Amino acid sequence: MNRISRLSLIACAASLAAAQLAAQDRTIVLSLYGGGADHLADLKRNPQVWFMPGYNLGVSVGVQLNQYVAVHGDFTYTRNPSRGTTLFAGSDVNRFFYGAHVEGRYPFMNGFAPFAFAGLGAVSVDQLGVDQFEPFTRPAVMYGGGVFYAIPRSRVEVFGEIKGMTYRWNTAGFHRTMFDVSYSAGASYRLPYRF
Repeated sequence: MNRISRLSLIACAASLAAAQLAAQDRTIVLSLYGGGADHLADLKRNPQVWFMPGYNLGVSVGVQLNQYVAVHGDFTYTRNPSRGTTLFAGSDVNRFFYGAHVEGRYPFMNGFAPFAFAGLGAVSVDQLGVDQFEPFTRPAVMYGGGVFYAIPRSRVEVFGEIKGMTYRWNTAGFHRTMFDVSYSAGASYRLPYRF
């Protein structure tokens, strides 16, 4: 066996060993969360039309690729009352966000791990009760961050996060880029796996 063949064989074996070691770090992450929901942009300034603070509930399923990087599928539901002079003011408006994001974290020895994330998806908007506008779905960008705390000797983490969602509201006579924000507390459960 010549030198190049041996080096190729060693490189292949090292790659397989590294893949096996990396696979040992991988976990499936199941998360539930809930909290408040608000908006940083009014639908219209004059006459004023806006949304009041509301609440959010959500779930995500992800894969922790290594101790620093994870990929998640996300679903977040928010409800906010509307105010102003339009026909749908005074009713509640539901938003359903679904998408995926990449998350980066930096774990510390004390169990805390700050994280940040960004992703893409869509948001569906619907009015509760008698509709004064047609439900619609728009592309959305999601971004945010927070901090995890790993409960010692368990597979459970608790976390707090702030999430922003940006999308275009161009229906019912409004043309605004919306900046929705949610702030949540939740818990994650980690299941190790190999492939």
